[in-house]
Amino acid sequence: MSDIQKQMIEFSTMDLVKSVAESRKLSLPEAMDIVYKSPFFQKLQDPETGLYRESKAYLVRRFTQEISNRENCKRKGQSQ
Repeated sequence: MSDIQKQMIEFSTMDLVKSVAESRKLSLPEAMDIVYKSPFFQKLQDPETGLYRESKAYLVRRFTQEISNRENCKRKGQSQ
């Protein structure tokens, strides 16, 4: 991974954490915990996925979809 890719991934991660904190009214450490423990974060860290090249809006939308899907699956599993 090149230095530019590392930097772009870091910026994308920072944008995502800030957006999660703002949208969920969380502190930055709380938002970091959610983002860093998500499967989406692993994808974002992998330069092969190319996610780091996507817009902030796209990343936030994808992250939100994945979190919602995961939460819905957990609820369905608990109700059975």
